[in-house]
Amino acid sequence: MLNSTPDPVFVIDQSDNLILLNPAAEERFNLFDESEIGKPISTLISNEEILTLFDSDDSKQHSKEVVFSNGQTYLATVSSVEVEDIGAGKVCILRDVTTFKQLNSSKSDFVSTVSHDLRSPLALIQGYTSMLQMLGDLNEQQSSFLNKISEETEKISHLVTNLLDLGRIEAGVGLQLDTKPVDDVVERVIAAAQVQADQKRVNLIPKFEQANLPSIQADQALLQQALFNLVDNAIKFTDPGGEVAIGLRLKGDRVEYSVEDSGIGISPTDQQNLFEKFFRVSGQQDLDEGGAGLGLAIVKSIAEKHSGVLHVESQLGVGSKFFLELPLRQSQD
Repeated sequence: MLNSTPDPVFVIDQSDNLILLNPAAEERFNLFDESEIGKPISTLISNEEILTLFDSDDSKQHSKEVVFSNGQTYLATVSSVEVEDIGAGKVCILRDVTTFKQLNSSKSDFVSTVSHDLRSPLALIQGYTSMLQMLGDLNEQQSSFLNKISEETEKISHLVTNLLDLGRIEAGVGLQLDTKPVDDVVERVIAAAQVQADQKRVNLIPKFEQANLPSIQADQALLQQALFNLVDNAIKFTDPGGEVAIGLRLKGDRVEYSVEDSGIGISPTDQQNLFEKFFRVSGQQDLDEGGAGLGLAIVKSIAEKHSGVLHVESQLGVGSKFFLELPLRQSQD
């Protein structure tokens, strides 16, 4: 089976010495003769990213995308090998995902191009729609039609803006780092979302009592956008009279922002795909509040750009709590 699989496979012992590899691995790394068995893996493989995966101390599975000099992209996964609950080494499997990366890049380029090209005609539609109201009195039906055109055009415009924002973030545009107190972004988000909360009759409150809070180094505009998207979603899916709380707590050299609501909740099945582009929670399509499924994808991309993580805890009919955890300082890389 190992000889037949096209995926390169390495196995090392507890001393990081190579004890097994298959023909696909031999070809990928230009190995090998029998004398190389038993040698340290670091002397046989020069790829630092793969070696870093091997160096992990815990028994968890670790994965990372690795790009080689020929342009091929592999998903490298390292897992511990245990015999009778005793660690016996590690196995690394490399899966070629070059085609999928190229397809994803082409899709992103297409979406970005189309979104950019839609901006001009949308601006014209919005402009002429507003001008129609200046040309004379409209009857009730005409006003209704015109308002509907304006509303739907605004929705498309918002979608285009989100697509372009997501494209810029994923394109790797450098972060505009600035240092401000960790609670500063919470105050700005509450101010921005207060009108929407009041209209929905949702109580929007901060929940942190720590004093002498430190500062966070981040792209403050992106951080505000990420937290606002979480709060915006929470307000949309919370019934009037409900509550949305924004909290923060320090975790060593990291800070964890949280947004908790008393809304409709999210099923375990939907939680698995919640942060994917264009994913919408089951039944959300029937709600006026439903968006295009880009808000959380943007939050995830912003978190990853800051070396942070995003996760959710939710229960149907009870509510949801989103956690955005970021380092207080960004690495020089």
